[in-house]
Amino acid sequence: MTESADILRLRILLCFQNEAPSVCTVTGLSKMLGEGKQKISRALISLEKEGLIDRSDNRRPVLTDAGKEKAAYYEERTDTILNHLLYEGLDIDNAEHDAFAWALFSSEAGFEMIKNSEQRYRAKYSLRRRTSFNGDEMCGYLKDGEYRFPFLIYREHMNEGGNLSMANEGFEHPCSLVVKNGKGVIRLKAVDVSFKSLATGREMIGKVRDLRYMANGEFHPAHEEGEWLSFPAEAVSFLNMGTGIGQILHGSVCIRMRCSVGTKHMPESTAVFTIIV
Repeated sequence: MTESADILRLRILLCFQNEAPSVCTVTGLSKMLGEGKQKISRALISLEKEGLIDRSDNRRPVLTDAGKEKAAYYEERTDTILNHLLYEGLDIDNAEHDAFAWALFSSEAGFEMIKNSEQRYRAKYSLRRRTSFNGDEMCGYLKDGEYRFPFLIYREHMNEGGNLSMANEGFEHPCSLVVKNGKGVIRLKAVDVSFKSLATGREMIGKVRDLRYMANGEFHPAHEEGEWLSFPAEAVSFLNMGTGIGQILHGSVCIRMRCSVGTKHMPESTAVFTIIV
């Protein structure tokens, strides 16, 4: 089946999902979708063969249970992708056209990426008039799930080597934000940090440990679970910068941690964990 035929069938399913019964006939669909009656009739026959439409009453065809499930599945995909494309600046006509194609042919993994991006856009839009807020206030606008964000760790004070902390090498990038019931948790995966011994030339390996984060003026221990270290998103203070497509949410929290590799030690001075949304 050609792509245009697939898209027409999708549009028909969505009409059955959202339009009045009087529209969901060959004549009504032909007028609404701007397609010939023969083409609409062939699409309806195809949908009937797949068990998605019941045409036992030709004057009033309806979705079957399987059709309702399929229509709801693609409606979520189409709406999410449409919002994503509009936020990225695509005009409405092309966005609507492309949303149908993307909804049909995006993989589940690809759609989840788009869905996460669209959720971020919604959160940004909802917070557009706020200059500052904490991580849980942002999570209140996100659906339950796991989101991936870039981060950097800075030294508290700049020195000759720059202001990036060596702690950046001690974690997998990006980090995760896990949201459940409007509450969030930042999760960092510790990875091996290696240095060569100056005395023997042998490679020494260590991991970041004893991560602590600041909340209410005090440092608290992060939760440790294997290689994962986590702390509440509520501890992260966000600033709202820019507008529209250029808007970013910049979050930061003071942290402390330790890492020893042989005789080389990461200083336990305060660092600043920053996350960009």
